[in-house]
Amino acid sequence: MINCNPETVSTDFDTADKLYFEPVFWEHIYDIILHEKPLGVIVQLGGQTALKLAEKLERYGIKIMGTSIMH
Repeated sequence: MINCNPETVSTDFDTADKLYFEPVFWEHIYDIILHEKPLGVIVQLGGQTALKLAEKLERYGIKIMGTSIMH
């Protein structure tokens, strides 16, 4: 799980195997993806930033699980 706010519920270590407290910017997300080598990612955020990140994930061939960026 990647979160830029360590004071939220997602700091609960029962929620995810690993927690990353990083800014939600492409460079940080991509570094984590390269390190973790996931089969896919679940995008759970909203707004224009989320849409642009999801489009970039798809463009780089990273599978978005359970979600479609199609309009």
